Amino acid sequence: GITHGLTNWAAAYATGLLVARRVLQKLGLDKVYPGVEEVEGEYNLTEAVEDGPRPFKVFLDIGLQRTTTGARVFGALKGASDGGLYVPHSPKRFPGFDFESEELDADLLRSYIFGGHVSQYMEELADDDEERYQELFRGYIADDIDAESVEEIYQQAHEAIRADPSFKPT
Repeated sequence: GITHGLTNWAAAYATGLLVARRVLQKLGLDKVYPGVEEVEGEYNLTEAVEDGPRPFKVFLDIGLQRTTTGARVFGALKGASDGGLYVPHSPKRFPGFDFESEELDADLLRSYIFGGHVSQYMEELADDDEERYQELFRGYIADDIDAESVEEIYQQAHEAIRADPSFKPT
């Protein structure tokens, strides 16, 4: 359901969520490991259930990609982890992690998950440089998507992924 901004952190999260739900559906574990139903930006790992199979364990292999804090690859990791896969990780590379206090700002991470950084940039650019705004967000403007509706688009996409993650050929 996401048609714009396919290369940002929120889209990477949605892709990770989709991968997790599809894998668990294929393995028949989607009912046992539903993942994080209400996304609040908190750090959590998938725990094994008492009387059932262990969670599907995967490892993030980023190859030669740079591991800077807030990189999109960590958005996909967070989406896969919230989708119900067991991905051993720490929150140190998520947006909102403060290295001095060693705590994760859950509100900032939630904002990134739902495209808050995109809507914030849209608002800033609309106020400061209208011409550049028209150029960068041409597709959003054509589809009547403003800064307030970006979060709603990602929420609807997450709900659609959770409802039926199976592949449908076009």
